[in-house]
Amino acid sequence: MFKRLRRSAAYVWENRPNRSTLKLFDWPLFIVILLVSLFGIVCIFSATSYEVTSTPETIMEMVNTQSTYYPGQQGIFLLVALFIMTIVAMIPYPIYSRFATLLYVFVNVLLIATKLLAAAGRGGMNAFLAIGNQGFQPSELCKAIIIICLAATFAKRTDPIRKLGEVLQMAAYIGVPTFLVLIQPDFGTALVYLFVFSIMFFVSKTNLRLIFIIIVGLVLIAIPLLYYMSTTENFRMTRMYMWLDPASYPDEARQIINAQIAIGRGGLTGRGIVSPGSYASLGYISDDHTDFIFAVVCESFGLVGGCSLIAAYVFIVARLIYRITHTESAFGAFIITGVLAMYLMHIIENICMVIGLLPVTGIPLPFVSYGGSNLLTNFIGLGLVENVIMRERLKKVEKKVNTPAYQL
Repeated sequence: MFKRLRRSAAYVWENRPNRSTLKLFDWPLFIVILLVSLFGIVCIFSATSYEVTSTPETIMEMVNTQSTYYPGQQGIFLLVALFIMTIVAMIPYPIYSRFATLLYVFVNVLLIATKLLAAAGRGGMNAFLAIGNQGFQPSELCKAIIIICLAATFAKRTDPIRKLGEVLQMAAYIGVPTFLVLIQPDFGTALVYLFVFSIMFFVSKTNLRLIFIIIVGLVLIAIPLLYYMSTTENFRMTRMYMWLDPASYPDEARQIINAQIAIGRGGLTGRGIVSPGSYASLGYISDDHTDFIFAVVCESFGLVGGCSLIAAYVFIVARLIYRITHTESAFGAFIITGVLAMYLMHIIENICMVIGLLPVTGIPLPFVSYGGSNLLTNFIGLGLVENVIMRERLKKVEKKVNTPAYQL
C-alpha cells in the first residue's frame, strides 16, 4: 500500500500541470458553469428576500434592506468548491483508478458512519453531519467518488457484459452504497446513484437483449412494490397522488401549486429580483432557495430567464457529450459519462418536478440551488472532467508533435 502511494506521488509530480497543460483547459465549459453558479447566487438572494412595498431603486438599497446571509454563504461555498475543483483537476486522473477499491470502501464506511452519527433531520433523515455550524451531506460527495469507482470497474473490462451473473455482480457493487443511502432514508440521492450506474452500464456496450431482460425484471419487481405502497400509509405514494392530481391535495400539494403559479406570474421577462407581492418574498413556496429554486428563476426573470438557464444546461450537456466522443481513454470517457449522467438526472428531475411533469423527490438544481454539499460535488465532477480533457488533449498534441510529418 505504501509503495503504491510512493509510486503514485512520484507519478503526480512527474505529470504535474504546466502552462501547456493549462492552455488545454476547457474554458468555455468552465465559464458557462461559473456564470450559472453566479446566477444561482442572485436567485438565492431573490428567494430569501423579505416582503417589500416598492421595488428598490438601486442595487445598494436592495442589498442594505435585504438579508444576504444565504447568498453570502453560497458565495463562500463557491470559492471552496473552486479550490477543491482545482486540486481534483491537477492530479492526473489515472491515479484515481489505482485507488478505486480503496475509494469504494471509503464510500461505504462514510455512509454507514452517517447513518449512525447523523442527527435525525426533516422527515427523520439521517443524512447530514455537523461541521461547525454547517451541515455536510456525505451522500452528495459519494456521488463523485462512485463515478470514479464505476468508471474504473467498467474501464477494466476487456469485453462487454453478456451474462446475467456479471450483471448481478455489478448490481451488487452499486447496490451496497445505494442501500446505505435508502436507509437514511434519502430516496432522491439513491435514484441519482442508480441513474448514473444505468447510463454507464448502457454505454458499456452491454448486450441489448440482456438490458431488455433486466428492464422486464425491474418492471415485474415494481408492480408488487407499487401495490404495497398504495395499500399502506406511505408519504412517497402520497407524493405520487399529489403529482397526478394536485388539486385533490390542496394542503399537501401547496408547494407544487404555488411554484407553478409563481412561474406563470413571471411572464415573459419576470417581476425582478426583489418585487412587491412576489411569491418568493411572501414565503408561499417552501424550499424555494433549494429544491424549488427554478420557480424563483422564472418568477424573477420570466420565460427569458428560465429558457436562458435551460440553454446553458443544454450547452453543458452537449459539451460533455462532445468530450466523451473525443476521449480515447476508456476510464476517462466513463468518468465524463458518469458526471454527465449526474448532471442530467438533477437537471431533468428538478425542473420537471417544479413544473409538474415528475413527482417531487427533493433533488437540487445543479449550480443554482443553495447548498454547499451539492455545489462541491458538482464542481468535483467538473474537476474530473477538466482533468480528463486536459490530459487527453495533451496526449494528442504530443502525438502530433512526434509524428515525422510534423517534425519535417
